[in-house]
Amino acid sequence: MRGDVRDFPRYGITEAAFYVRIPASTLLAWTRGQDYVTSAGKHVIFAPLIDLADPKNKLLSFYNLVEAHMLRSTTECGVPLANVRKALEYIRETIPGEHPLLMHDFEVSGKEVFIRHLGDTVNATRYGQLAMRKILAAHLKRIVRDTHGLPIRIFPIKSRRLVIDPQFSSGKPTVKDRGITASVLWGRNKTGESIPELAKDYGLTQLEVKEAIEDYEWKVAA
Repeated sequence: MRGDVRDFPRYGITEAAFYVRIPASTLLAWTRGQDYVTSAGKHVIFAPLIDLADPKNKLLSFYNLVEAHMLRSTTECGVPLANVRKALEYIRETIPGEHPLLMHDFEVSGKEVFIRHLGDTVNATRYGQLAMRKILAAHLKRIVRDTHGLPIRIFPIKSRRLVIDPQFSSGKPTVKDRGITASVLWGRNKTGESIPELAKDYGLTQLEVKEAIEDYEWKVAA
């Protein structure tokens, strides 16, 4: 395959949901859109919130994964899906590009507009706009960007040791700054190998191994 590796389809719905730490059913709803008939007989069609890199096989790209990470902030505030759709549609109209939520322009100038549109029915959310601002800011801090302002790696929510970089290990979570795949550490530990043994094998500290395994277990249990 040629082109930007961040655009390559690589994550299934379940896998991507684990990495973003949301239910697979939520991510499925974000990626499939809605097509239904109302009680009044009106046919309603809503486009997906995330345009899959490979819609036929329901595969997400790294960019799609980061979009899901951004949208995850709305679930923490209990924002109605209709509000999310409205806010995202507005951002798509005002910020050019295929992935407006990921653009540097969104972080600089679009974030406040997005929050205002999310909170149009603020009484229907668990929190107000101040909380939305803090949660969205926390999600943005976990994204590392290139010189063009686009994501190059992401740190999973609440993870202390893991990073997802599409250039390494096929975009699987690895121990940050080390490149060791977290699933390997987790798997070997589950088969009985101790944290000191794994630390020695991979040239890691015991704390790095311990926290990487705990972060990955959080993902598996999510």
